[in-house]
Amino acid sequence: MTTHKGIAVYCASSDRLAKAYYDCAREVGRQLALRGVPVINGGGRMGLMAATTEGAIEAGGTSIGVLPSFMLDRGWNHPALTETIRTADMHERKHTMARLSRGAIALPGGIGTFEEMFEIITWRQLELYTGPMVICNVMGFYDKLLEFLAHVDEEHFMRPGAPARLWRVASSAEEAVDMALAPADIITDDYTQGKF
Repeated sequence: MTTHKGIAVYCASSDRLAKAYYDCAREVGRQLALRGVPVINGGGRMGLMAATTEGAIEAGGTSIGVLPSFMLDRGWNHPALTETIRTADMHERKHTMARLSRGAIALPGGIGTFEEMFEIITWRQLELYTGPMVICNVMGFYDKLLEFLAHVDEEHFMRPGAPARLWRVASSAEEAVDMALAPADIITDDYTQGKF
């Protein structure tokens, strides 16, 4: 079993996506492999999850897939994974991915990706997760979400300065990996001391 922490990559399992999204996911896997960092993902055999795994493996790296039992029982796991970790359910899957990682990248994805991304952002807010959370906004995929989050901030539904502390935004695979491996901002001020 891998002993050093990797980067959790959250992304789509859909197989009906534009080529640019696949290229970005494959490059994230490749970039992590070239830097000797394991990919930690949902272990799926399709979509951007598969592309991330394949990018890492093809570059001589490691890809660790974390899947709940019901997915493994249905054969949804990628056959080329370096390591497959079985969990009891989706909650344990997300906790395991976070525990094995020192940072996280959200590539384009759907509801599942959003849920994983926002959970890590929430955990960062609560100081339960200290690694960086990077939103990879390739092809402007997250533009509208980022606009909405800016609106949420402007309307004071976030504490002052929250966006800058809780997530980073990258526009390419290489930039996302750079940001995910950089030291995370320390969240220790009035924001986390209950003085707001």
